[in-house]
Formats: sequence, C-alpha cells, structure tokens
Amino acid sequence: MLQFSYQKKVLYAFCSLSLIPLVVLAIFSAMSLKTVEELLRDSAIDALDQQAAEALEVRAVMVASEVSTFLRSVEDHLAAFAQLEPAAENYLHFSRTHRRQVWVRTGTNVEPAEDRRIIPLYSELAFVNADGIEQVRIQNDQVRPERRDVSRPANTTYLTETYFASAQDLPPGQIYVSHVTGWHVNKVKQLQGAATVEEAVEGRKYEGVVRFARPVHAADGRLLGVAVLSLDHRHLMEFTQHVSPTEERFVVFPSYRSGNYAFMFDNEGWIITHPKFWDIRGLDSDGHLVPPYTKHSSPEAVAKGVIPYNLGQAAFVHPNYPFVHQAVLGGRSGVVDVTNVGGSRKIMAYAPVFYSQGRYAESGVFGGVTIGAEVRQFHKTAERASARIDRLFAGFLGSAWILIGLTAVLVTIAAYKLARSVTNPLLSLITTTREMARGNLEARVEISSPNEVADLAIAFNRMAGQLRERQGRLFRTVSQLRRSRHEILRERNLKKTIVENVETGILTLDTENQVTSFNSSASRILGLDQVPLGLPLVETLQNWPELLEALERAPGRVKWGEYISMARKDVTLTYRLTLYPLETGPDPGRILTVEDLTERVNLRQKMARFERLASLGRLSAGIAHEVRNPLTGISLLLDELHDRLLGNPGDQRLIQKALQEIERLEGLVNELLRFSSLPVKRRSEGSIAEVLNDTLFLVDKQCERQGVELAIDLPVDLPNLSMDPDQLKQAFLNLLTNALDAMPDGGRLSVTARTDQQTLCIAFADTGAGILAEDNALIFEPFYTTKGEGTGLGLSITHTIIANHGGQIEVTSRPGEGCRFEICLPLAG
Repeated sequence: MLQFSYQKKVLYAFCSLSLIPLVVLAIFSAMSLKTVEELLRDSAIDALDQQAAEALEVRAVMVASEVSTFLRSVEDHLAAFAQLEPAAENYLHFSRTHRRQVWVRTGTNVEPAEDRRIIPLYSELAFVNADGIEQVRIQNDQVRPERRDVSRPANTTYLTETYFASAQDLPPGQIYVSHVTGWHVNKVKQLQGAATVEEAVEGRKYEGVVRFARPVHAADGRLLGVAVLSLDHRHLMEFTQHVSPTEERFVVFPSYRSGNYAFMFDNEGWIITHPKFWDIRGLDSDGHLVPPYTKHSSPEAVAKGVIPYNLGQAAFVHPNYPFVHQAVLGGRSGVVDVTNVGGSRKIMAYAPVFYSQGRYAESGVFGGVTIGAEVRQFHKTAERASARIDRLFAGFLGSAWILIGLTAVLVTIAAYKLARSVTNPLLSLITTTREMARGNLEARVEISSPNEVADLAIAFNRMAGQLRERQGRLFRTVSQLRRSRHEILRERNLKKTIVENVETGILTLDTENQVTSFNSSASRILGLDQVPLGLPLVETLQNWPELLEALERAPGRVKWGEYISMARKDVTLTYRLTLYPLETGPDPGRILTVEDLTERVNLRQKMARFERLASLGRLSAGIAHEVRNPLTGISLLLDELHDRLLGNPGDQRLIQKALQEIERLEGLVNELLRFSSLPVKRRSEGSIAEVLNDTLFLVDKQCERQGVELAIDLPVDLPNLSMDPDQLKQAFLNLLTNALDAMPDGGRLSVTARTDQQTLCIAFADTGAGILAEDNALIFEPFYTTKGEGTGLGLSITHTIIANHGGQIEVTSRPGEGCRFEICLPLAG
C-alpha cells in the first residue's frame, strides 16, 4: 500500500476537494443548463405563441364588437329616418348628414394610389306607401323620378327582394334586416387583366347593400308605408379590409397570398367581406343566389372564380371552416389552424358579431369576423426569441469552461504553497501535543517562525493552565446567559408585536434626523415599501411636503402634535403628527407617530351633511306648504281679474306677467317639495340598459340642435339592478341636462359603463367649461348653483337618489377641460 507524506496528503486532499467538485459541478451545470435552455426555449415559444394567439383573438373580438355597435347605430338612424316627413328635401338632408369615411385604392394597376373619402352611409333611401309604390327614393344623393311598385320583387333593384312584404306586416317597433345583397363579381371582372388581387386596382368593385326597413303607422294604427335604408356594403368592408396582423397593423388592401388578412361571414356561413370579391355572396343576372364552392364544383368554375364561398360547405378545404361557423353561431370566439383556398397555412382567430334583428333574430348573431396570420409570420417572434436564447446559453457555457480551467490552475498552485506552509509547523506542534497527552505538562511547543502556527502554540501553552479554571466559570456564565436571553427575546417579541400591529405609524429618528426604523403601519400610511432605512427624514417623506412643512414648525426636544389636511388624487386626507423625545440609549433621538384620521373625519363630515340636509328638508317642506296655498289663491284671483279686464289689454299684459311669475314660484315650490319629501321605495329588479337608453333618447334631439356629439359606449350585457327606474331616470337626466348646459356652443358628451363582481359604474363626461376646484365640495349642496339660474337642487336630488340606492357619485373636473360624473351602484343580490 502506498504511503504519502503529510505534505503530499494535504496537497492531494486540497486539490481533490477543490477540483473534483468543481469538475463535477461544471459537467452537471452544463447538462442542467442544456435542459434549462431547452425548457426555457420551449416555454418562451409556447408563451409567445399563446400571447400572439390571444392578441389575435382579442383583435377579432374588438372588430366584431365595432361591427355590432355599428349595426345598432343603423337601427337608431332608421328610427330617426322613419320620423321624417317623406319629402325629397328631408331625405336628401338626411343622406348628406349621415356619412362615413372609407379608405380606398385609386390610380392604375401600374401606379396605384390611396384616398380617404367621405361617402354616404346609405346608397338608397326610400319611403314606400302602403300600396308598395315608392313615394320618395334617393339613390347616391340623387332624387330618382321612378315610382317603382316594389310590392312585386321583380321591380326591386336586385329583382328578387321582398323587403316591403316582410316589413309591412311587422308589429310597431320591429324592423326588417336583410342579408348582404348585390350582384356577384367574378374573378375576371375584379382582376381586369391583373395577375393578383393585390395588383387589381382598376378592376370592378363589389357593390351591395343591407336593407333596413320598418313599417310607419298613423296614430290610429293604420299603415302609412315602409321606411327603407340601404346600408352601403363598402362600410361593412371597412371593418376588415384594412386589418393586418403584421407590424403594419392597418393597410389599404391586404395581402391574400400571404394569408395575412381578415374577412367577415354572415350567420348562414356566406363570406360578405373579403379581398377576393368573387368569394363574396352574390346574385346572378336573374337575382338568384349563386351556389357556393363545394367539393363537387368543377375545376373550370373554380379557376374562373364564378362561385362564392360558404364556410359551412368548406369542410373539404379545411375541417375548421365549418367548425368556426358553428362556434360563432354558438357565440364563442377562439383561434384555429386553417389552410385557405390559395394553399396558405395560417392561424385564424374568430369572434361572433352579436346582433338580433331581422333575419338574425333567431341566431342572435349577424355573423363572424376572422383575422388570419400566416404561420411563419405568426411564429416569427418566437423564433427570434429561440435564436437569442441559443446564442446566450452558448456564450455562457464557453465562458464557464474557460473560467473553470483558470480556476483549476490557480487552485493547484495555491494548494502546493499552502501545504508547505502548513505542514512543517504542524509537525512540530503534533509532536509536542503527543508529549502533553502522555502527561508531560511541562512540554512546550517551540516554534521560531513568526506566523499563525506560532501564535497557536503560545495560545496552546497558555490554554493548558487556564482550562480547568475557565471551565467552571463557563458553566455558570452559560446558565446566566440562557436566562437573560430568554427574558430579552420575550421582551423584544412583545414590543415588536405591539409596534407592528398598532394602527398608528411609528418612525424613530436619530440625532441627525435620519430614519432608523418604521413599522408596517407607517409603511402603509406613507407608502414606504420601497424606501430604505437610514435616509434623512426629508428624503423619506419627499412625497409628503405638507408633513415636512408641519414638522419644520415643531419645537426642539419637547412633545409636539398637529393635525394636517392635504389633497391626494382628488381625496382630502387628514393625518395627526406627534413628536416625542427619545431619552434612552447613548444617542437620544425622537419618535414620530403618524395617524390616518381621514375615514373618521369623512364620517363626521357626512353625518354633518346629513343633519343639514334633514333640517333643510324639514324647513323646505314647511315653507313650500305655507307658500303653495296663498300662491294658488293669488293665481285664481289674478286669473279672474284678467278675464274682467277684456277692454284693457295693457292691464291684461301686466296680470299675465304676474301669473307667469307665480307659475315660476310654483315650480320652485314643487322643487322644494320634491327635495324635502322622503323617497318611496318602489324598487324592483330591472334593466339599467333600458333606463339609460330611454334617458338618452330624451336628450338626443337637443344634442343635435346644440351640435353636441353624443358618444355612447355601453356593454351589451349590462346586468340587472334592484332599482326605482323613475328615480334613476331623473338622476341621469339631471346630469345630462347639466352637461348640455355646460356646452351651449357644441362639444362632446360621452356615456360609458363598466362592471365588476359587485358594482356597476356609469360615467357621464362632457367637454364644457368644467368646475372650479373650490366649487367641487359644494356642488351637491342644496340651492348651490354656478349657472346664475335655476334652483340649485338638481345635483342635490341626484346625490340623494344615488345614496338611497346604496350607491356613490363622484365628480372629477378641471377648468377648461370639462367634467366627469361617475355613479357606482351595487349589483342585484
């Protein structure tokens, strides 16, 4: 068996213990890093692909939502159109005031250009009398002299339309909505000699309509006729024609060859917007629907592009097309893999367009919107991330192996030198120690070299004499330390528990006014989560200048306290500051306490306001009751006097003015009574959407007269509430009226709504003059007004109605930028 010297043993042991784990660790790290690299790359690719798919689906849902909103706006236009007197000048004005921008290609196939045009929303507007004869017809902003009998489908524009027969028997309030109707455009007509649809600028465009019609009845219920609006198909095309899933996001015309485009289909599966116009549903020259592309279609017909495309019949192209059609009819959105007719593999997101009028009432779906992204384009981000991860890991492994090699060389050299310096002195120390172990306590370690081993020998010699003496003292000291440690830990834990759980924020300051500690309450109240200890108080409270200003007024080392009020994010906060001198320890400092009294102060203010409103209500009711009866008597007497002075027109005018003033006073008395009377709880669960729509209908005409743009963004699935609809309608109407009063020269009035699990919030925002900051706290007070007229009770009544429904109303305003009132109501149940 080989024998090694102590020096070699130390050298070999040191090298083995240092290098072997290092090599093993390097190999294991390389294997682990390779595994991590693969997992990270796969996870990154999956995450990026999932993120891209979700983004594509969200975009499809957004486009579908825009189409739904647009279709409902057409219903509103039809309702307003049906109210017009059927005259050519009225219909021309309606056509010229209802327009929308389209983005189109112009120029030639060789030199294409782009243009943004404002065109009429409706290519045809007509009123058909009860006999089916067109009384007035506007086409492309021109009055048409023909008086067609459209009760016969053969006389209609597309030879087979039945919109008059379908609409005349509808009950009041119901409308007829057709599918997309237009002449089919085949491949030859669209391309006009161009090689692809992307180059076909001069080719024929698809021209179609969607008919919206509703019966018009007299007051006695007799049918007067049918009002018809024909939506220009180009406005539907605008929703999908410019969508691109690439970095461009929007283009004037998409690339069909790449598969990066969007299209729309109806509830029957027919494509109704598409870059290839011959894929869009259309009629032949006899007005009959052209059959769809199926697996039985002839190759010649497919090559000529004379057949449109229906997703429900396209399973032979890819089974996911009919799946998407059925999913949309079920109201679902999602993402699938498909291959289009051109052979492009792509990822396709789809979303339903919810609409339930006319021919879409049964399914509740107008159709669907799809957005496709070519597979390579879809995975481009993930592939770039994967390549970058590969480069990073390769560089890391190369650097790691170089570092390991250098470390191995240095460890070997250091081990050799260390072994020589340690083993020689240790051999002498070992020999002397063995002598002492045999009982020779007179033996001493004699080492002449001035190093740590020599110090060890001296300490060893001294230790032998002191060991027994110190052993006894050590046992006693250990016992005392255990008892002291237990008491200190118990006291420390008690104080820490008290300080950390007290609601008051506590900060300790040293003599240099630096923060040495603060508890969790101080962190919560002052937002000190990211603030380190040891900073000066001025830097710690740099976001609270009001507190610093108050602390500058504090005296020296005496107790001091003060209440501070300040504004943060439109909320007034009330804090109580207190400074205490800290006399313990060698460096006495101070303790700063911060107590948040905002909720307590707000509660007191609310209670005070409730008491004022109650007193004011009782006073208003008494005054209104005492004033109403005399006013009634005076009004009757003046009316009698007015009738007796038939021969004195001048006196009659004076009496008439007096009666008008009395009527104004009666209106004020009624406002006082309405404000003071206790609300009668007539709540029932109902639709807040109906209340909002009814209220908005009341101000729609006034908005048009004042030139105010009314922007409505309400979710289609607003939940029901337990409410008094009349009271809420009054509250909404007060806010809308105030907004219109603030915009006499026009502006924008927006109404939005949002929901969470417990509340429904409705916001009314205008672009008027706004409210001054000093008036914000007073606008809900009775009789306070900034308009110079009125009773000043509108907002106070609105506040009371919302409070009685268990809700809240808040206002945010900046002078010159308008106001925003937000009402939050609890959901039913």
